[in-house]
Amino acid sequence: MIQTGQKAPDFALPGVERGRPDVYDLHRAIGDDAVLLWFFPATFLPTATAELCAIRDAGWHDLDGLAVWGVSMDSIYAASAYADDFDLPFVLLGDGGSAAEYYGVRYEEWEGHYGAPKRAAFLVGDDWTVDTAWASDDAFERSDPSPVEAVADSVGESFPEADTDVSVDYDAYFG
Repeated sequence: MIQTGQKAPDFALPGVERGRPDVYDLHRAIGDDAVLLWFFPATFLPTATAELCAIRDAGWHDLDGLAVWGVSMDSIYAASAYADDFDLPFVLLGDGGSAAEYYGVRYEEWEGHYGAPKRAAFLVGDDWTVDTAWASDDAFERSDPSPVEAVADSVGESFPEADTDVSVDYDAYFG
C-alpha cells in the first residue's frame, strides 16, 4: 500500500459528478487541488455509505483547493444512482482494479468479484505527496476511529476552514 510521504500514482478513470459522465485524470486535478481519494469495493456498501455521507455533511467537497473522489468497482451508472440516493455531491469513479492496484488496495477476490478496491483513503497534496493513508481489509468493519476521523486532522492542517469535528454513524446505514 502507498504510504504517507510517498508520491501518489497517477491514473485516469471514468466517473460521474452530478449525473454528468466524464473521464477523470488525477494529473489534471493535482497542482490546482489536493485530492481526497476514497476507495471502497461497491456502491451501497453500508460502511462506505456512512463514511461518504459524513464527508458530505462535513462539506469537504466545497473546500477551495480540495477535490473529493470516491472510487469503487461499480459502473458510472450505478455510481450516479448511488449519488442521487444519498445526495453525494462529488465525483464517483468506476475502477476495474487499476487505480486500486497502483495504490496497493486491491482485493484479489471480494464477495465473488475480482479486483475490487478495499476500503481505503488517501489525501494527496497538490505536490503529489500522500499526506494521509488509511486502509482496511474488512469492507464491513465499523472502524473506530472511523477513516473520516483519521483523515480529518490532515484535512484541517491543509484547509484550516475545514470542519474536522466529524463522526460517522455506521448504525444509520446497516439494516
